[in-house]
Amino acid sequence: MNNERLISSLRIENEQDIVWCRQRAKQIADWVGLPRLDQIRIATAVSELARNIYQYAQQGRFSFYLMPNGKGQLHGLRFVAQDNGKGIPHLDEILGGTYVSSTGMGVGLRGAQRLMDDFDITTSSEGTRISAAKYMASARSFPEDDELKALLRQLTDKSALDPYKEMQLQSEDLLVTTAELRIKQQELEDTNKELENTNKGVVALYSELEKTAQELEEASEAKSRFFSNMTHEFRTPINIIENISKLLISGQDGPLNDEQYRQVKFISDAAAELSTLVGELLQLAEVQSGRMRVEPDTFMLKDFMERLDTFAAALSFRYEHVTHRLDMPIEDVRLYTDQERLFQILRNLISNAFKYTPRGTVTIRCFMPSPDQLEFMVADTGIGISPDDQKKVFDEFYRIKSPGRKNIEGTGLGLPLAQRIALLLKGEIDLTSQLGVGSKFYLRLPIVLDQPEDDLRPGALAGTTILLIDDSEADRYIVMKALEPYDPIMIEADSARTSMDKLNAIRPDIIFLDLDLPDISGEELLESMDPSMRRRVLINTAKLITEDEQAHLKQHCHAILQKSRPDYVNHLLHHVQGLVRSLSNERA
Repeated sequence: MNNERLISSLRIENEQDIVWCRQRAKQIADWVGLPRLDQIRIATAVSELARNIYQYAQQGRFSFYLMPNGKGQLHGLRFVAQDNGKGIPHLDEILGGTYVSSTGMGVGLRGAQRLMDDFDITTSSEGTRISAAKYMASARSFPEDDELKALLRQLTDKSALDPYKEMQLQSEDLLVTTAELRIKQQELEDTNKELENTNKGVVALYSELEKTAQELEEASEAKSRFFSNMTHEFRTPINIIENISKLLISGQDGPLNDEQYRQVKFISDAAAELSTLVGELLQLAEVQSGRMRVEPDTFMLKDFMERLDTFAAALSFRYEHVTHRLDMPIEDVRLYTDQERLFQILRNLISNAFKYTPRGTVTIRCFMPSPDQLEFMVADTGIGISPDDQKKVFDEFYRIKSPGRKNIEGTGLGLPLAQRIALLLKGEIDLTSQLGVGSKFYLRLPIVLDQPEDDLRPGALAGTTILLIDDSEADRYIVMKALEPYDPIMIEADSARTSMDKLNAIRPDIIFLDLDLPDISGEELLESMDPSMRRRVLINTAKLITEDEQAHLKQHCHAILQKSRPDYVNHLLHHVQGLVRSLSNERA
C-alpha cells in the first residue's frame, strides 16, 4: 500500500455518517470508472462495514485509496475500515459461513467479503482493521493532481446530505441489481436447457458408439474366421505344389536338365515362402480369435538355451558373414511355460537378427531381473531400426525398408505374431535400436506361467472411486465400459486443471492418468501429487515411452498401461485388480 494514494478519509460517529460513507464510496467508484454494478457492490460493502463499526465499536474511520499497478497506472480502488472496539469473536466461523447467530451478527461482514475482490481482516481486543479492494477490468493512466482536486470539489458536502435522496438512489441501485439478477437467472436457465439437450445427445451418441463397437467386434470375428478358413483352404494346394516340386527335384521320376531344375526350384522356393505366409496367417488368426492354446510344461533353462544355440548355429552356415554367441546362464532354472511357443518367439527374434545383419555378430543372453521373471535378449550389430520404424515393427505386414537390403526374406507377420504369443505367455517384447549400430530385442516373461482366475466379480468395485483424467472422450468411454460390470464410482476429468479439485476433495482410490493432456502434461500432474496418491495412479497412454522415461515413471505410479496393446482391456483389468489388492493390504 506504500504507493497507493489516499483520496478521502471519513469518521464514523453516527447514523448519518454511515449514509455519508456509502455515498462517498459510490461517488469515488463512479469517478474511477468502475461499472455500475461494481459501484453498487462497493457502496453496499462500505455501508455494511460502517454500520458494524457504529453498532459494535461506536466509532471508527474509513479511508479510500487509489491503487496503481507496477506501471504506475490506476487499476483499482481500496478502502480501509478501522476501529478501536473489542474485536470480533468467532471470526473464522463467520468468514467460513458456518457461524449461526440469533442476532444476525456476522451476516454483513460475510456479505461484504463476498462483494469485494480482495478482503483482509485483522482483529484483537484492541480493535479491528479491514482492508478491501475492487479491481478495474483494464488499467488507465493515474490521475494528475489537478484531476484529484476536481474530484474533491465534486464530492458531496456533508452539510448538504439529503437522506431522502440517498434512499431514492439506493432504491435505484436495488432495481439495477434485481434486473441484473434476472438476466443471470435467465442465462442460467438457458445454460441448463442447453446442458439437458447436450446430455440427450451424449446418451444417443453412447448408444450409437455401443452399437458400432458391437458391429466392429462382429466384423473382426468374421475376419478372423475368414482368415482361418481361407488359410486352411490354401494350405492343401500349396502342400501339393511343394511336395510335387520336391519329387521333381529329387529326380525320382527321371532326371531334370539344368533349365528344368532351375524352373522347378523357383516353384519350390515360392511354394515354401507361401506356405510360411499361410502358416503365420493361420496362427495370427488363432491368436486374434482366442483359439490359440497355451500348453505349459516343466523344462530346464539350460536345455532350452542349448536348443537355441543349435538353431543359431544352423543359421550361421546360411549367413556366412554373421557369427553368433550364446552366453549360457550360470544357474539353471526350472521353467513352467509353453516351451514351443517360447521357442517360436525367440526363433523369430534370432532369425530377424541374422537377416538384418550384413556382417557382424548376433548375441543371445538370458537374465533374471527378479526371482520370478526371466529376460531373454537377442542383440545384433546390424543395420539398426530408425525411431519411426520402431513404432511400426509390431504392426502386421510392416517391413523395414533399408537401402541396399531389398532382398530380405519375410512376410511382415513374424514380430506381430511373436508379440501376441508373448502376451499369451504373460510377457512382452521391447526393443532398443540405433541406425548403423544394431538392435536389441528383449523378451520378458514369468518363470512360472500362472493363469489365476479373475478375482473381479460383478460388483467387486462397488464403493471404489475411480478418477479418469483423459482429454479423449473415446478413451474414457472404453475404460468406463471395461469397468462397468464391477460397479465402481466413475468420475471424469478432461484436463489437468479440472482434475485438481477432484484429486484433493475426493482423493480417489484409483486414478487413470493420460500423459498427453491439453493444459498441463500428465508427468507434471503426477509430480504434483503426494506419494500416497501416486501409488494409486495407473498411467494410461498411447504415447511412445523410452526406457529411461519408463523407468522414471514406474517409480511414481502403480503401473503403465499402453492403449495400443492388443490385450489392452485384459491388461487394464489385471492392474486394477492388483491395485485393489494393494489398497486392501494397506488398509489392513
